[in-house]
Amino acid sequence: MNRWGERACRFVAGLGMGVLAILAPPAVSEPWTGDTGPSVARADDAPDPGRDILVFVDESGSTGRQFDVYRRALLDRIVPELKAGDRLRVAPIVDDNSLVSNFMAEGTLPGRPSFDSLSDNEIDYKNEVKKEKATDNEIRATLLSKLKARLAKPGKSRYTDLFGAARMASQLFSADRRRPVVVFLSDMQEDRGRFRYRDMKWNDRDLTRVEKAYGFPDLKNVCVYVIGTRSPSIEKTRKMGEFWLKYFKKSGADISPSHIGSMLVNWPPGEGCGKPRSLPKKGESWLQKLRKQL
Repeated sequence: MNRWGERACRFVAGLGMGVLAILAPPAVSEPWTGDTGPSVARADDAPDPGRDILVFVDESGSTGRQFDVYRRALLDRIVPELKAGDRLRVAPIVDDNSLVSNFMAEGTLPGRPSFDSLSDNEIDYKNEVKKEKATDNEIRATLLSKLKARLAKPGKSRYTDLFGAARMASQLFSADRRRPVVVFLSDMQEDRGRFRYRDMKWNDRDLTRVEKAYGFPDLKNVCVYVIGTRSPSIEKTRKMGEFWLKYFKKSGADISPSHIGSMLVNWPPGEGCGKPRSLPKKGESWLQKLRKQL
């Protein structure tokens, strides 16, 4: 090969490396590394949309000392461990949950700011992070303030409409990208209409009766926790736990025995518990497709 041929080969090789450098994702250092701030969301990554957390608090008179367990679960675990993009709604369990029209508290945390080193200004990004953090703190403080006031004393509802609360949950989860999670803070002693706690055996026959009377709510892909189940008898408490486990599984919920207990232990839920009810279709750009091929 003559000298001009060698130069041409080197030019083509250099051009190829340049194209690959353009197509390859940029390797940049983190623009902001504060220990207390939110993590960086890259522009190339789909930001985590967060969780849709719905909490039911039993306000019936039978809860007694259990009510402090519910209060601590909300104030010490659930609210402090919310993350960017999460929505929290807290509703009561009362005599007839079809009549509940207002939440005890509700709030949505802002999502994570994203950063693209090729197009975003680092100073603007840091200002965005500060603004997001301030909004986050304000929403958390409002949630805690409302819940402390509302949960200062146990409720006085005469009956407990648990099946109504479960149906209400199925209606409140919309088809969005958030991962649905519902927490029942209750002794789970159903006491309304034809189903009375003291008359129930908490067996498969009772489950069939419930199905005929109400059917099962649509809780498909919903992560479910049941916290506070109790009765005067250890054996009956065990049967109640098994009953509610079967009930929610027949409703399509994502629930396991570790999510049923006397207190909220396995929190927050793992990434594998619950799935978004709707995933938007997102087309890939020509650049993303070319990157995958290379």
